[in-house]
Amino acid sequence: MDRHDSIRDYKKAWLRQLQKAYDTLLWHKRLSVKSPASLGLMKGASAWGRWVEGEGRLLLSEELILNHPWSAVLGILGHEMAHQLVSERPVAAREGQPAHGPLFQFMGAKLGLDAFYLQATVDLQKNCPRPWPDRDSDRLPDESAKVLDKVRKLLALSGSPVEAEAQAAMKAAARLMARHNLERLEEGGDSGYDYRLIELHAPRIDSRLGLIAHILGRHFFVKALFTPSYDARRDSEGHDLEVVGRPENTRLAEHVCRFLLERSESLWQDYRRAHKGGGLTARNSFIGGLLRGFDQKLDEAAAAEPNIARPEAGERADSAEAPSSGFSALVLAQDKGLTDYFKKRHPRIQTRQPGRRRFCPESDRAGQAAGRALNLNRPLDEGRPAAAGLQLPLL
Repeated sequence: MDRHDSIRDYKKAWLRQLQKAYDTLLWHKRLSVKSPASLGLMKGASAWGRWVEGEGRLLLSEELILNHPWSAVLGILGHEMAHQLVSERPVAAREGQPAHGPLFQFMGAKLGLDAFYLQATVDLQKNCPRPWPDRDSDRLPDESAKVLDKVRKLLALSGSPVEAEAQAAMKAAARLMARHNLERLEEGGDSGYDYRLIELHAPRIDSRLGLIAHILGRHFFVKALFTPSYDARRDSEGHDLEVVGRPENTRLAEHVCRFLLERSESLWQDYRRAHKGGGLTARNSFIGGLLRGFDQKLDEAAAAEPNIARPEAGERADSAEAPSSGFSALVLAQDKGLTDYFKKRHPRIQTRQPGRRRFCPESDRAGQAAGRALNLNRPLDEGRPAAAGLQLPLL
């Protein structure tokens, strides 16, 4: 196969993925169109996307697909789908409306688009909100920014070589976030929620990822779920992890997720070097035990804290959205604003039951011991530097 044949095959694969994303978004948001769009690709860098109403065609830039995260591709696809939904409204309803006016904004909101993708011109490199983290907490409310800054400093202290100091610093950070979230719950209000996409591109959702998502929901005041991802350069499908909550909580949850991914692997490698012959069963058992041990450690720390009032047991959240137990889950279950925000973003959720795996008791016990000794001893990341901007219109 020559290079041109390979490129043609990749473009066919991109169109299949775009069609799948188009159909899924309509199904996911319980929307329908009178006539499905004809999806296509366009060359050049004059625009990221285009809706050609007279022809019923929805075009996306090849440059967009090749050089930007799949989350950005989905955002631009949603933007053009909002134009399609507007075009299907009666002429009288559209008359006098600007291209990106109130009706377009309404349709974009029905599709669940981030406000960033509802603009007429977007800068995907400099300002794209997903999945790149912010460099600092400038966008947070003052009080939330202060809390996150204190947590950042405490996590830095939890790297102390003195075990007692490290434990005290991690517990202080957890206590601070717990009090902060309880205060926000008492204040009420249905605004200030956000989502954060943690780029993993995992080929499958294995037990380690499932346990990490479980820990985030039980202890870090977010709702977590896996979303599809796609690597256009390799034509490979995968999964990313989305966390939903208040911005300061989603930032911390991403940090914890990446910490647990890195540390579980490094601790397994240490254990394997000391215990020859460990294979996949031993690895899965060790990492599973480590994460369960860390989960238990966080449970015990929360139960032992006498100065934090527990919320009253109220209406429980749907088990598909949040773990059924844990201090964080109790707080989230009573946060009606977050529940509504989450259901608006994800009105339909599919759940999967993990399969049965072979088990190594010795590795599991060693993992649990490692997990119970684990501290969040890495400073909260400062984020990535912003790249040079490239603004293009959406038509």
